[in-house]
Amino acid sequence: MTFPGPPVPAAVFAPKTAAARARALVLAPVLPQWDEGAFFAPVVRALTGAGVHVTVVDTLAAWDEDITSLAAFTDRWRTLLPRFGPFDLLCGNALGGALAQALLPAVDPATGVLLVSAPAVADALLESRLTEIADAARAGRLAESLALLHHYVLPEGIPEQAPADAVLADPADAARRLAGGLPLLCGIDSTDAVTGHPGPLLNVVGDRSRLVAARHTAAAPHHHVQVMPGCGMRPHTESAPEVSAAVADFTGAFLREREL
Repeated sequence: MTFPGPPVPAAVFAPKTAAARARALVLAPVLPQWDEGAFFAPVVRALTGAGVHVTVVDTLAAWDEDITSLAAFTDRWRTLLPRFGPFDLLCGNALGGALAQALLPAVDPATGVLLVSAPAVADALLESRLTEIADAARAGRLAESLALLHHYVLPEGIPEQAPADAVLADPADAARRLAGGLPLLCGIDSTDAVTGHPGPLLNVVGDRSRLVAARHTAAAPHHHVQVMPGCGMRPHTESAPEVSAAVADFTGAFLREREL
């Protein structure tokens, strides 16, 4: 069955080389509104610098109220993947990363996987915090929901920073996205899908994350989970040089192996 809803918005970034050495598909996290891929900018720069053609998609554009679990969302996205052509790297952040891992049995076994703060398994603490954010949005308290999201995204133990005033084109849709998207991470366990993937995988998480931490990840012996010191949910922006270097190293090794 094909998804009958509107097209899924995508932002495309050309490689910095004369010809693309590979193609990457990036699945976005739960964003209050689509930001044209800005959330992943440091990683996109590292990928395009390595010669990768990058397509970033608004993951939640394929969600509607009939979808109440990651399993159902995965089923929908499995039918959507062909729209974005063949890809060599499957990437994702937060919900997008959880979805990428759940989709692994449906992709080429040689696909490389690049993740940031991507849970394979949820626990009670993660679920309670996601539910707290989603419930505020569902109750019409969007400002509270956004403030909670900002709080939980920051690294634990650092002085609180006031969130920047959000400029939302459609506050009602922002509340809908938060209320519908975050609960999809509750009850997930994609361990078998991840550990059974024969391709390379890198998942970068922060050691001070209030949401997705190393304990929420899964990996086979040939995979790598990199824990970034002092970081919360956004290690790719909080420690951009270090994470960009790790992405470049991972991508370079993947491309060299692929081109042999």
